[in-house]
Amino acid sequence: MDPGSGRDRDRAAHRRDLWTHSDLDDPADQARVESAASRTSGSRTRRGRHRRLARERLAADKKIARRRGAWICFQDESGVSQLPVVRATWAPKGLTPVLHHRFSFQAHVHGRSAGVSARSQPERVRVLHDRRRLRHRQAHRVPHRTTHPLRREQVILIWDGLMAHRSKAMTAWLATQRDWLHVERLPAYAPELNPIEQVWGNMKSTELANLCPDILDEVRIATETGLTRIGSNYDLCHSFLDHTGLSL
Repeated sequence: MDPGSGRDRDRAAHRRDLWTHSDLDDPADQARVESAASRTSGSRTRRGRHRRLARERLAADKKIARRRGAWICFQDESGVSQLPVVRATWAPKGLTPVLHHRFSFQAHVHGRSAGVSARSQPERVRVLHDRRRLRHRQAHRVPHRTTHPLRREQVILIWDGLMAHRSKAMTAWLATQRDWLHVERLPAYAPELNPIEQVWGNMKSTELANLCPDILDEVRIATETGLTRIGSNYDLCHSFLDHTGLSL
């Protein structure tokens, strides 16, 4: 308790009566609980110092592409479902927008593969995609499906370290395609180096934004519409490449 009021009452005389931080036990120690603060991540969960595909390595790949007249193709897989992609939208003042959708999308998730392919010529930028459903055991067919419109031209394929990309079936298939296909892997935890991430983000903020479909075909149509829109916009495709900090 504080001392009573009065002229001769000096709080300094009672300063030592108050508990200090050192006098108190940590309740966490008594309850045997751990701090909610995260610990320093281990080396395996962080991007390695020596990235396999740094910008210097890509520069070497660009020289190879020019020498061979090859396409540089970035590839990534993504899925769509009946669950809406929630984005900011307009609504009458005082009314909160409400999305009515079928909460259960079961297992009907279409895996899609897309690629941004480019040559050194400014006008040669294309967005390629495989509209068929992707199954894990068929993953080794994805590069052929995605690059099929290139009609067996020389291709340098750049993708991430997805487990399916490193499977035995994929390795065996790639070994039979060395006459036209050269593969490079993106460094771990570096999605910012893959322009396809921007393709998915742009589409999910436009055609798929707040879409509440009754059937999966509505999502498929919206997805193909978005990929067609992006593929027909040269400046937009190049902006995805610019976002990665890479250049042709």
